[in-house]
Amino acid sequence: MWRRDAVTGMQADAALWARAAQADDAAFAEIFDRHGDRVYRHARRLVAQQADAEDVTAMVFLEAWRSRTRVRVVDGSPLAWLLVTATNLSRNLERGRIRHERALRQLRIEDAPDHAEHVAEEQGVTSRRAPVQSSFGQLSRRDQEILMLCVIEELPPREVAVLMRVPAGTVRTRLSRAKKRLREALEAGHPDVVSQWRGVQG
Repeated sequence: MWRRDAVTGMQADAALWARAAQADDAAFAEIFDRHGDRVYRHARRLVAQQADAEDVTAMVFLEAWRSRTRVRVVDGSPLAWLLVTATNLSRNLERGRIRHERALRQLRIEDAPDHAEHVAEEQGVTSRRAPVQSSFGQLSRRDQEILMLCVIEELPPREVAVLMRVPAGTVRTRLSRAKKRLREALEAGHPDVVSQWRGVQG
């Protein structure tokens, strides 16, 4: 059932994107309706504040419209491109925020926001999720990106490979290694939760 729905969704995307690429704003609006929430949720995992995730989502679709004739699509759908672009924009936004907060601290402004505390407070990290997030944070940027796209967003390695411009086999190898590194980080720092965690297998 899921596979049939996924194929139907890709076919609908292909028809819509073919029109959107020709500057059909109504078709582009439908693409936004189909994928806007997912892009927002993806960005929300990467940035500290809800408003930032909303900004990232808007920037992603603005860039998609500007680059509509150059967007790399897989099976007619721009979804993978949208998610990778959201990842890149979110990282740029967070780097800018960190630099700003560091500058405020150097100026001895006492009420400079504490990024880590804000994330923990706003997202309400539970005790069961915290070890996974902590271990995830120890991974390299490349490992985090592969896990987010392939495991959390459930994009096929082939689609991720197209966006990253690398062979699909390379993505699968990186994914396997990233899963192993995450398990090792969990086992080293939180051995008590490894048996309960189901997000990394294989």
